[in-house]
Amino acid sequence: MTERRTLRWVIGAAYVALVLALAARGHVLADKEALKYVGCAQDVLRGDLHDLFGNYLKYGTYVLFLLPFVAMGLTAWAVVAQALLAVAAAFAAARFVERISTERRAGDLAFALLLACIPFQQWVLALYTESFFASIAVLFLERVTRPGRLDVIGILLALILVFARPMGMLFVGPAMLWKLTAQLSVPWPQVLRNTGYVLVLLVAISLPGIARDQLAPIVEGHVICGFPELPGTMDDFHGSSILDAQISLVQRSPAYAIGLFSRRVGSLFTLTRSYYSTAHNAFLAVHYSLLLLALYGWWRGRHHTVMGLIAVVLVLNTLLVGLTHDEWSGRFLVPLWPLILMMAAFGVGDIWKERRLRF
Repeated sequence: MTERRTLRWVIGAAYVALVLALAARGHVLADKEALKYVGCAQDVLRGDLHDLFGNYLKYGTYVLFLLPFVAMGLTAWAVVAQALLAVAAAFAAARFVERISTERRAGDLAFALLLACIPFQQWVLALYTESFFASIAVLFLERVTRPGRLDVIGILLALILVFARPMGMLFVGPAMLWKLTAQLSVPWPQVLRNTGYVLVLLVAISLPGIARDQLAPIVEGHVICGFPELPGTMDDFHGSSILDAQISLVQRSPAYAIGLFSRRVGSLFTLTRSYYSTAHNAFLAVHYSLLLLALYGWWRGRHHTVMGLIAVVLVLNTLLVGLTHDEWSGRFLVPLWPLILMMAAFGVGDIWKERRLRF
């Protein structure tokens, strides 16, 4: 056991060193969306909190995470902190998988997959919220699924997650509901959970006050944001929530809305893109095996309540993309990769355990 942990620390250190080397050579994505978060952090340092509690409240904890790096003038080096968080998340994923599978090698696999999955880890080099959010999500889910009551650290992680990205509520809401029903003796706990999961999604899509430019991809029929199939339809739209936008789409054509939903979900899990190079697509296609392993892992662990929680969080986030839109670079899949990888590791670990018991 000691040797296994030592090996994980060595791999984690090598990973951080690699990110440090890449950052030193300037391989950091610090433009486009990153400029918004950095700009907000600069405003906060000047004492202007208007944007932090306004436009960027839903991303507020990431802005606060960037503050010390912006203050020191070393903004790009925030990726090193993101790398350290990624290693912490890999350790948490290993603990999670070991705990529910009782197979140590499955934990090793989860640790390795999280650090080696390039479509996921490439975002650690970006000053976007994806890597930070995904790492905090893993740390939170591992904490909340431990036996016993949720401690102060778990509650803090929940708060950080909710205000790191809008989808944070689709992680925290189901997990808190799962924890509550696991601790209390309630009749029909699974029925209560399922009802709560549906309510969490309804709340997420019903929240008013969403900017029109964020609702336009729904109303205008984007599969991938930036490619409208129904241009001009926003002229007659006056809603302010995802649900309003969906109702507008369904009223125009129910069959089209259903087809669009299906294509958006398909796009989310389509790793290759027509505008990528052949070599890039070939590399990404290899990762489809992880999706298949995750499906197998879900099947093997479908009766395990903890695996059920992971599956629910994955499904809720998938439904949200189906109701909104996908992103051209596959960025919306990034926070879901850890869930996919942990399910895949669980499935492989279950095979190993079965073979060991058989022989």
